[in-house]
Amino acid sequence: MRKERTLNVAKAVASQLYATEEAIDTALSEAAHLIDAYVTSRRALRLSTTMPGDVHENTLKAMMALNAAQHHMTAAHEGLSRIQKQVGLDAAAMFPPTKPGDDSAIPPPTGMAPPWREDAALST
Repeated sequence: MRKERTLNVAKAVASQLYATEEAIDTALSEAAHLIDAYVTSRRALRLSTTMPGDVHENTLKAMMALNAAQHHMTAAHEGLSRIQKQVGLDAAAMFPPTKPGDDSAIPPPTGMAPPWREDAALST
């Protein structure tokens, strides 16, 4: 019974960890889209490159903060992995995790971007 409870708690924490990691990734992606949108808009309106001024700088600063958040979440992930081992759960008990509301498996983080797939880029 205790092992089952430990596993359920660990799965809940893992689910929240992946949701947090996904939120940071999404925020980075959205910030990049914001830069693209205002650069494209500025060009369409034929405004000076100095027009956005602090907007560009502040968006880049936000992206740098999100990048730092990714590094901190990686460290948190590693810490949770150590705790997982301390309470007697092996990786097989936790993987493959699933996204909340999704039945597809999520590979464990590697710290590396997935390989470029042209078909995925064309679908967006």
